[in-house]
Amino acid sequence: MSSTRLALLSPAERGPMTLPASMGQFVHSTESHQQIWGSWLQSWHLPVAVSEIVPFLDELSRQALHQDREVFWSSMPSDCHSYRLVLRGPLQAEALRRALTTLHLQDCMPGRILHAQGDSLAIAMHGPQGPAPAFNRALTDALEGIQVDLAMTPVWEPGHFRLLLTDMDSTLISIECIDEMADHLGLKRQVAAITERSMAGELDFQTSLRERVRLLQGTPASTIDAIIRERLQLSPGARELIRAAKAQGLETGVVSGGFTQFTRHLQEMLDLDYAFANTLEIVDGKITGQVLGDIVDADAKADLLDLLAISADTDASHCIAIGDGANDLPMLRKAGVGIAYHAKAVVRAQADFQIRYGGLDTAVDFLGW
Repeated sequence: MSSTRLALLSPAERGPMTLPASMGQFVHSTESHQQIWGSWLQSWHLPVAVSEIVPFLDELSRQALHQDREVFWSSMPSDCHSYRLVLRGPLQAEALRRALTTLHLQDCMPGRILHAQGDSLAIAMHGPQGPAPAFNRALTDALEGIQVDLAMTPVWEPGHFRLLLTDMDSTLISIECIDEMADHLGLKRQVAAITERSMAGELDFQTSLRERVRLLQGTPASTIDAIIRERLQLSPGARELIRAAKAQGLETGVVSGGFTQFTRHLQEMLDLDYAFANTLEIVDGKITGQVLGDIVDADAKADLLDLLAISADTDASHCIAIGDGANDLPMLRKAGVGIAYHAKAVVRAQADFQIRYGGLDTAVDFLGW
């Protein structure tokens, strides 16, 4: 038997709306009745079909329109699915309104408020089964121009995820290590141009890496220590993300097309379980301009995800990957959840979720930790 979900969104200054007395016979309990993000959100689950209460809903809509309120309703089949709507950013009533309106067009309705604290909001949503990327593309389009990160996620059971892998440069840390080394040598413009072409997917990563490393020939190895000491900074929210993942029982790692000297430093700093990167050849205290062994490129990152998942006695579907560049795409696509962090458009378009404005700890909200 189908039921009906009903919700009202009112400007905070107007306060909550009182339902018409005629609807009292249908309303047995209220799921949400709370002021959030500059609005009042009220929601109900009514044990009757929409067809039975159309006159009441029409009257409610007329009243809401005159009072500058939004009213949503939708029929709910018995096999409807549960999701989480997460918004993270400056409190904006318009962001919430657009999100709920967009999801209503997908027959998704709000239920109870799961979390509302500071700049973080999570609401239970109910609707038909559908792929998360489709919901999220619609949300992203609807909120274009509003600096709020948001995601419509499944409801994952505790313990569902076993492994978190993140890219290093411009993801776990806020710099591109090789660009900073080049800047130290007065070569930043030449190296950055190659990096940009690679990150945008216009240049083969292995070729671009070898070209960039070749420019470093003759550089004292002590330059690496200077970059770590003077310039290396964690991205906002990096510590919080790793701490939350560990609290959830996940293994954690960094996998990078950069260099082992930097990933080892991060492994020690954040107590990561794994760190993979390329090895610069150093002879007599100087960088030779060569890379030793196989290069950690896009395919290698995806392969490492598979191998580490097996080591954790699971598979890629129970893993999370975070990255920002084209060489992260195979890893992001293979993981159960792929998150694009301040990424290029080509990466955002193919990730499950995207963080465009906030720090890495935004992923903690997305994942429900």
